[in-house]
Amino acid sequence: MIDYHIHPDYSHDASDSVVDYCWCALNKGIEEICFTTHYDPDPVRANIERVVVKGVEQPMNYDWAGTYLQEINEARTQFPQLRIRAGIEIGYEMGLEGRIADFVSRNRFDFVLGAVHCLDHIAITSRSELNEFRMYLKTKGVDFIAQRYFDYVRAAAQSQLFDCIAHLDIWRKYILLEMGEEFDRAITKFVPLMIEAIVQAGVGLEINTASLRRGDNEPYPIRKIIAQAVEAGINTFTIGSDAHCAGDLGSGVQEAIRILKRFGLNPARFENRRKILT
Repeated sequence: MIDYHIHPDYSHDASDSVVDYCWCALNKGIEEICFTTHYDPDPVRANIERVVVKGVEQPMNYDWAGTYLQEINEARTQFPQLRIRAGIEIGYEMGLEGRIADFVSRNRFDFVLGAVHCLDHIAITSRSELNEFRMYLKTKGVDFIAQRYFDYVRAAAQSQLFDCIAHLDIWRKYILLEMGEEFDRAITKFVPLMIEAIVQAGVGLEINTASLRRGDNEPYPIRKIIAQAVEAGINTFTIGSDAHCAGDLGSGVQEAIRILKRFGLNPARFENRRKILT
């Protein structure tokens, strides 16, 4: 079993350490894990997005990645029976490609996951920012938001900064609940265009199982979108639980593996930013 989306306690919304996750992986029979702590470089959100280093919250531009990577390297020594990858989940924001590229080039990651968490500096994945969403985005209507989300996904893919795009239809988490079937119709028109942009960029997609443990019967993205992606030529899919505590490690991963098996595919693995052939 494999889990390529894990948040240790460097992410301010996560609770358990690198070592905690490693022990949990052994107990659950997981052979390979990839840590993907948050990196959200948007200076507009500097007072919101923080990183936790040795129990202390620091600004995201604090020089913390070396400590994070060192801790992962120490875990590799402590847990030789585990394959432990050093990854990062980057919250993409337009116009910050240079800042992101510099951060990635200065740190040796195995895997870089790109995520659209915000539209125009407002989080669409956070319950705590729903009021801001309602005030500044929802009032612009479904067509605006659908177009804007597509713009972000296309730009993230075309940036060539990422190995995979995370939780493609994350709009299901809050936006769809807020705006209903009208939004669903609006965004559905853009799904083939998102997939086309990802295919053209040559990057992969993540199957994120966080929704399954919240009671949904579909991962991110839904099975229909996964099928569309495979048909369009995407054959690189990572699988991740998006765990923010060790207890959620590996949750839903077996179902995601079954989904890929139906297409004759295995979960993708990465080392030094290169896909490992299996």
